[in-house]
Amino acid sequence: MSDFIAWLESGLARFGQWLSPYLGDIALVFVVCIIGLYAGDVIKSVKKLVAGKHFLLRTLAFVLVSAFGLGVLTLWVSPFMAKALMFFGSTYLPLTVFVAFILVGILADRKSQL
Repeated sequence: MSDFIAWLESGLARFGQWLSPYLGDIALVFVVCIIGLYAGDVIKSVKKLVAGKHFLLRTLAFVLVSAFGLGVLTLWVSPFMAKALMFFGSTYLPLTVFVAFILVGILADRKSQL
């Protein structure tokens, strides 16, 4: 049994080392998935705030929230997400990434996005 666990850990460690250079991209995808789940709610809230205002103000609000707000949020949060994914080390990185995306899938299912 201990041979199997050692084999499994060495496989996870190799896979984790293979994933490590792509951690920034994985974190970016993870953050974009989460923002994609909640962007509609944010845009609806802003839409309520600017409803009935001049066309240029509504357009400016949309651009500020969508391009700059959500875009900057994505860029700022991604490095923190990469550090969070490495919390358990590179040995357990594949499992951490898998569990993180399963949790995003559960969130999407609960928000009826699937």
